[in-house]
Amino acid sequence: MKRILIHSHILAAFLQLAPLVRVAQTAPGVIAAPTLFILRWVFGTAAVAGSMHGLSGATGVVPAAVRATNGVRTSVTFSITSPSHGTARSYSALSGLPPGTTLSTRGTLTGTPTASGPFTLRIRGWQTTSLGGNWSDLNVALTVVGANPPVVTSQPASLTVAPGQPASLTVAYSGDQPVALRWFKEDLEVKNATNATLTLPSAQAADSGRYRLRLINDLGTVFSDWATLTVQATVAKPVISVQPVGRRLHVGEAFALQVSASGTDLTYAWTRDGVVVGDSGSTLSLTNATVSLAGVYRARVTNPGGSVDSDAVSVSVVGPVLWDPPTQISDSLRLTFNGLEGRRYAVESAGNLSGPFTPLAEMMGQAGVTVLFDPITSTNRLYRARPLP
Repeated sequence: MKRILIHSHILAAFLQLAPLVRVAQTAPGVIAAPTLFILRWVFGTAAVAGSMHGLSGATGVVPAAVRATNGVRTSVTFSITSPSHGTARSYSALSGLPPGTTLSTRGTLTGTPTASGPFTLRIRGWQTTSLGGNWSDLNVALTVVGANPPVVTSQPASLTVAPGQPASLTVAYSGDQPVALRWFKEDLEVKNATNATLTLPSAQAADSGRYRLRLINDLGTVFSDWATLTVQATVAKPVISVQPVGRRLHVGEAFALQVSASGTDLTYAWTRDGVVVGDSGSTLSLTNATVSLAGVYRARVTNPGGSVDSDAVSVSVVGPVLWDPPTQISDSLRLTFNGLEGRRYAVESAGNLSGPFTPLAEMMGQAGVTVLFDPITSTNRLYRARPLP
């Protein structure tokens, strides 16, 4: 049998280079057989190149991924192993601990997480039980899920807009973050629509349809109700066919201004000297003219296609109809009243105040309107001049 001779100074030098090598032999300086020449790495205190020092020395951490729940106490123990030194004997956390948790020197993560989300826990495994000796750093994927699934607290409202107008649909919700949001139109994803509010800066007919929001977190998936967006077809602006006509009035008269327009879905707004005074429709009616109602009136007619303004017309208000003192001309009695030029008046008479009044004549107003009466047949009668519409 061939024998191998190892001189003592060679063995001493070898042990200096590799103090973690244990040599088993049957006699000093002599190995009886190759099968008895055993080298074993032991988990000692001396550093050996390529062992646990640095990431290259460790093969993995167990477990490599962990899930915990926000608000629920958790406990998990990690271990880092090395092909040369076995399992680490103490541990420390370098970064990534979720709020509310701690890592013991034995490698146990405990506590109640107070924040949800993904975390990267970086753990250092030490060669000794007192955080000393060789070490190795490894990452653990730690996900803290929420305790509350997403809940829609306010549903989106259906909306009708004209072409080119902005349109927005909004959902309010609760639930543990992160919550992934995505809008759908008729179950097709809307591009780049990942917020609680879906905004279309310039809605067009092609945007009409049903929309809803999907909400996802670690605990569940929910959808909002459907909301219908209606973008009206292009509508022509109104066209005014009959303009309002200005009026000259006496105090106390009732009067009306009218405008006629063609188009669909028409609305009206009347203004006096630029201030809105009514939106009752195509006719503006006032029952008791006063001086304060005088001014320049205009109607604005609007539909989804746009707005158009009527001509501006003037309304003037003067005092009531008054008779001048009567005068006699030849064999007739003359009465004059303060008529307005362009207004028509009905001259009426009655035997007493309770009437009835009998029409005598219709006359066109001017600066002074004269009425002639037969003094014999007109005696003891009442007369009035009434403005006609």
